[in-house]
Amino acid sequence: MNALRALIAQDLRAMSERETLTPPRILLRMAVHARWRAVPMWRLAQASMRRGWTKPVGLWLTDRILDTSGAELQPTSQIGPGVVLKHTAGLVVGGGVTAGTGLTLHQNVTLGDRHPYGGQPKIGDDVTVGAGACVLGPITVGDRAVIAANAVVLDDVPADSVVAGAPAKVVRRLNQAPSKEVRNA
Repeated sequence: MNALRALIAQDLRAMSERETLTPPRILLRMAVHARWRAVPMWRLAQASMRRGWTKPVGLWLTDRILDTSGAELQPTSQIGPGVVLKHTAGLVVGGGVTAGTGLTLHQNVTLGDRHPYGGQPKIGDDVTVGAGACVLGPITVGDRAVIAANAVVLDDVPADSVVAGAPAKVVRRLNQAPSKEVRNA
C-alpha cells in the first residue's frame, strides 16, 4: 500500500507541473478537475487488477474514469510514475501499453493496437504525446521523444526526436537545428 501511495504522490507532483501545492490544494484540485481524479483512480484500478478478487473493483473504477473524465484508461496498462494528463477528453490507453516515467498525454490521444490483438506500443521515459496523436501497434517510442499533435505513429520512434505527420516521420532531432525541409515549410 505504501508503494501505491508513493506512486500516486509522484503522479500528483507531476500533474502540478512544478507548482508547489499543499495537500489541501491538491484535494481541492481533485474535487474540481476530472483529470486530477483520473490519475489516482487509474492507479487504484491498476492495483486492483493484480489480485483476482479485486479485479471487479478495477473494472468498476475504469468505468467511473470514463464516465467522469471521458478517458478510457485500461487498468492492465503499465505506466511508470509521473504521468501527466493535460486533458482527459477522448484519451485512450490500451490494456497492453507500457510506458516509463514522466509520460505526458494531451487530449484525444490514442495509445493502442492497430488490429485486434496486434500488439501495443512500448513508450520510453519523458515522452510527450500531442493532442489528437495516435500511437498504434507493437512499436517502441524512445526516451524523450515528442509526438506532434495529430501524428499517426506506426513505426518505431528514436529517442530524442520529434515526429509529425500521418504517417509520422522524424522531423527533428532534439538538441539539433531543424532540417531545411522543416524550416522552409
